[in-house]
Amino acid sequence: MPHCFAIGFSIAVILGNSIKLRAAITEPAPADSDSHGSQVCPMCCQGPAGTPGIPGLPGNQGQYGLAGAKGDVGVKGEKGEIGAIGAVGNPGPKGDDGMGLPGKVGPRGPPGLVGAIGEAGVKGSKGEPGETPDDSSHRVAFTVTRRSLSDTSTSHDTRFPFEQAETLLPGTSFDLETGTFSCNVPGTYVFMFSVCKYASSSLYVHLMKNDDPVVSGRSTDSISYEQVSGSAVLVLQRGDSVYLTMRGEALSYSSHHYTSFSGFLIYAQ
Repeated sequence: MPHCFAIGFSIAVILGNSIKLRAAITEPAPADSDSHGSQVCPMCCQGPAGTPGIPGLPGNQGQYGLAGAKGDVGVKGEKGEIGAIGAVGNPGPKGDDGMGLPGKVGPRGPPGLVGAIGEAGVKGSKGEPGETPDDSSHRVAFTVTRRSLSDTSTSHDTRFPFEQAETLLPGTSFDLETGTFSCNVPGTYVFMFSVCKYASSSLYVHLMKNDDPVVSGRSTDSISYEQVSGSAVLVLQRGDSVYLTMRGEALSYSSHHYTSFSGFLIYAQ
């Protein structure tokens, strides 16, 4: 609406100015004029200039023109010449000795020449037949007993002595006085002991290998004449020793062996 009003107002102003201009041109001539009823010639006489009209509104944007034709492809220039090689520089100082990587394995060399075959040696004479090994060294066994009425000890380190060997195979080393078996054949052994407790006292018995206890038995009841026993399987090396120690009071008779110690080899090394 504001645009329509402005356009209408502009047209009205222009028409008004045009009417005023036309009235000025056609105005009657003065009475003293020589010509009867003559009018002012519009071609010879020009009236005063009218007031400039209001500038018109800007027109709409024109349409875009057509795209121009694509230009020709330019000519590729020629490749330039290679420049001159520069002068060789002076060698730099020698670097420190570095840790280099191992080199590649070289090719395998050709096989060596086959040596000459030597003369055959003289065959030796047949040896004498060897001796048959003595299997008795692998037969180790013992059983020892006591004949005294009783034995008393107040220390756990007291060795239990024996007085009689019921079984002692050849090659078996047993010291009755100290009650010690000494190993001459390495292997696996079984050991057993049975000791009778005297009266109402307490009794402790320990099976020892070298200086270490292996198994132990005890009786602290007030009942008289109980058996204290134990057994073990031991792997022995040459020079090992096995024996019993006791603390308390043990009983034995000359004809009844209530106290005994046994051992034998089951597997030789």
